[in-house]
Amino acid sequence: MQKRIKTTILNPVSPLEAELLPDVFITISGEKIESISRVCNEKEFTDLSDHICIPGLIDAHVHLSQFYARGKHSPNLLHWLEKHIFPEELKSKDPEYARKIAEDFFSASIKNGTTTSVIYTAPFKQACDIAFETAEKKGIRAIIGKTMMDCNSPEYLAEDTETSFNESMELFEKWNKKTNLLEYAFSPRFAPVCSSKLMKLIGNFAKKNDAYIQTHLSENKEEIKWVNDLFPEYRNYTEVYGKHDLLSPKTLLGHAIHLNDDELSLIKNAGSKIVHCPDSNFFLKSGVLQFEKIKNAGIEFALASDVAAGTSLSMFNVMKMCCYRQDEYVVSPQEAFYYATLGGAEVLGKEEIIGSVEEGKDADLVFLKIPEQDKYNCSELLSKLIYVNDEVEIISTMVAGRKMF
Repeated sequence: MQKRIKTTILNPVSPLEAELLPDVFITISGEKIESISRVCNEKEFTDLSDHICIPGLIDAHVHLSQFYARGKHSPNLLHWLEKHIFPEELKSKDPEYARKIAEDFFSASIKNGTTTSVIYTAPFKQACDIAFETAEKKGIRAIIGKTMMDCNSPEYLAEDTETSFNESMELFEKWNKKTNLLEYAFSPRFAPVCSSKLMKLIGNFAKKNDAYIQTHLSENKEEIKWVNDLFPEYRNYTEVYGKHDLLSPKTLLGHAIHLNDDELSLIKNAGSKIVHCPDSNFFLKSGVLQFEKIKNAGIEFALASDVAAGTSLSMFNVMKMCCYRQDEYVVSPQEAFYYATLGGAEVLGKEEIIGSVEEGKDADLVFLKIPEQDKYNCSELLSKLIYVNDEVEIISTMVAGRKMF
């Protein structure tokens, strides 16, 4: 069944450029954008001329099981985990709680215009199963993984090494590519709470099965010191992952703030990706991403909310924080928009499917309104979206041609 919509498209082109296409007709056939044209010979279409259409937003690093813990203050990462987050994740051991938080999380994501999320759940197989079931039922595009941690962890969350790996493997086999919208990511939380044995098991399996890996890297200076104490035989934090075969083109490294040149080379040579979480970094005073240095190193990166250290699921807020958190390098609205859309799709290897409003791509679309939007050019509209996003009204969100909100 075809849908035809008249609207104005605001599209990413590159980190330096976006385009505005006023009064065009988008024809959607099934899951795909069949055509985008200036004219429509059909009499029946939905007139959203007073709306702006952008590609569905991509949140490349977020913790579903922490959704209710947003805004719980703590002076730093490790204290925050111990005091607030580990006890919060324990609650998802209860399937009813896990189901409610998954429902609320996905509903909030869609209302904020996010159509693709890369998700950690609590370290319980059933909680991850429930997240997948909820995403499948709602028709969400998601890459989801059960958090893995088998040492240096609270007793109530710590897993047996074999159990942690086997349960993750079972979840991969059950859910990875079960539908066009769902994939699995092996999710070791970070090196301090993962044994060498567990990391090796993950690295070997992911390499053989072309699986995503997501983890955290160099978020906090105390964390880095902890890693150095636990793994003194390695030169740096990134090398710990490299020597355990966790660095690959499908590895997503959250934060990656405090990296030296050797570490950037390791990441670049492995083809791994960095996921920038500016709101989270600001909230926990973790530090400032070396934005320009990472760009110049040729490392691909995306933006993410990192809820619950991030305070909001709004990727517009994340774009704003991306701009605000750079003291010297100027992040333009075009660039911030790119890393939450097409740049995010490239990091996931999905730029042929999502990330921009183009013929042949899946119809992951967000329709929104900006006050007096006809007055503004492309650059001004992006500035409005990012800097005064509280005035932006998201009217509807579509995933693979299906209206979600």
